[in-house]
Amino acid sequence: MTKTFYLACFLGVPLVAACSSDAAEPKHRTQEPPVDDDFPVPLAEGIAPVPPMGWNSWNQLGCGVTAERVRATADAMVESGMAEAGYQYINIDDCWSLAERDADENLQAAPNFPEGIAAVADYVHERGLKLGIYGDRGTATCGGRAGSSGYERKDAETFAEWGVDYLKYDNCASDPDVIEEEYTTMGDELGATDRDIVYSLCAWNFYEWGTRVGQLWRTTSDIRPTWESVTTNMAINKAYAAYSGPNGWNDPDMLEVGVEKFDNVVERLTDVEARAHFSVWAIMSAPLIAGNDLVYMMEREPEIREILTNKDVIAINQDALGYQGVPVRTSGSESELEVWAKPINESGGRAVVLLNKGEMPAEMSVEFADIGLAAGRAIVTDLWAHTGLGTHRDRFTAMVEPHEGKTLKVKGNELAPPKGEKFLSDLTWTYAANGLGPIERDMTNGASFSADGDPIAIRGQTYEKGLGVGSPSVVVFRLARACTRFTADVGIGDETLGAGSVVFRVFADGEKLFDSDIVTGESEPVSVDLDLTGLRQLKLVTTTTDDGKSWDRAVWADARIECAP
Repeated sequence: MTKTFYLACFLGVPLVAACSSDAAEPKHRTQEPPVDDDFPVPLAEGIAPVPPMGWNSWNQLGCGVTAERVRATADAMVESGMAEAGYQYINIDDCWSLAERDADENLQAAPNFPEGIAAVADYVHERGLKLGIYGDRGTATCGGRAGSSGYERKDAETFAEWGVDYLKYDNCASDPDVIEEEYTTMGDELGATDRDIVYSLCAWNFYEWGTRVGQLWRTTSDIRPTWESVTTNMAINKAYAAYSGPNGWNDPDMLEVGVEKFDNVVERLTDVEARAHFSVWAIMSAPLIAGNDLVYMMEREPEIREILTNKDVIAINQDALGYQGVPVRTSGSESELEVWAKPINESGGRAVVLLNKGEMPAEMSVEFADIGLAAGRAIVTDLWAHTGLGTHRDRFTAMVEPHEGKTLKVKGNELAPPKGEKFLSDLTWTYAANGLGPIERDMTNGASFSADGDPIAIRGQTYEKGLGVGSPSVVVFRLARACTRFTADVGIGDETLGAGSVVFRVFADGEKLFDSDIVTGESEPVSVDLDLTGLRQLKLVTTTTDDGKSWDRAVWADARIECAP
């Protein structure tokens, strides 16, 4: 299977109050930004151009899943309005099958699915939905049922014959030395069937190979319905933002909105926490896979239904650009205040979430320059209250309650086209995501803090200008058809003492213009010289090739563009 890389960043949440310095300007001064032919971008081709949306049985039902509960959930997904809001997958997790195969070595449905999986698939399809199933690359699933190791072709054909549309493929009872081989084998076999089956890698240790194999891949350990678990998973997932994009999504695990237990222990997010959780998963372009009891929700929990069907927040997640939102500013005594953001598919459009992970209310601001907008006015909308918050100059400020995520749409102006010859380190980017700390200007990537890198040197050759990144990374610049040439020397900084391995890639308007192959800490600088004539956007990407990510300090040295005066 193949996937095209587009990357993403930035999120949104509702607001309660605006401070005097950011007070809304009078309505008569509200202006729509000028028309920009860079937008809209059409939806990418492929079987997962936007993050999958659906439901999974595990978090609420575990091994208590039955055909009857799955059918009832499919009905509830339609009747609750979730299907209309975009949810389409009904995913059966572990414990649907027996531990033994039949006489012909086929997988067998357990007694909790007395009519088999195909009958359930038919029921789900009749309601306009799709069916997902669970499998494992090892000899057994995590629940002790039959695994697919050595049976990949047979099982892929069986899933296709049953009408399965989505496979969550786990990693239990398996050999770690053949993880890439076994996941790739199942991916190839799914691709060889006559059915489009979304492939979800529950692998954690995916690196670059996983992005070539599946449409989504787990980045975190199992989530549970606590604020600590939610914030831990979002913190881990953000480091992999550069891997995310249409037909390939980072998966920080399922939604815990409305889930009320974990391993038979009663745990539950507050409604405020649930909205923040949903908002951050939306801005991270994470799969929106609900894990709660949809039947109970429909009958007794209108507040949970309201969260899961908020179409304005869902639109952030399903945006065609496919950027994964990331924190653009962090503050607070324990770095508990985060401003998340990402570009969306309209000129001057950004999604923003003001996230307060702490225990005290806090005044938080989004600086429009931090989210890649030109200086000046922007229109702000609260996506939970569904109300306009007026026009604001250069920033928006609001009070954010503990564990709240205020979700916003900001509509301003894109940056003006660059003029003349410019070093990229002197320009404002429209989007950036970095595997370790911030992207550095005119120094190498150090650690988690700004300006903690070293002077740029690659194999003894020094450079005054450049961008220092920690792979995986992506940084995007607006060209607006004004530029003709991009040049740089790329390599790994000398501070790694020869360690590290990175691949450098350059994209423009969705097309790959340059691929370095593997560059190591012992490689000489690689020169890049590319024609940018008539192109709208420049995207610089680095990916890590092994588990030595801590040494993947990549440098775009002397990176510059030549543009019209």
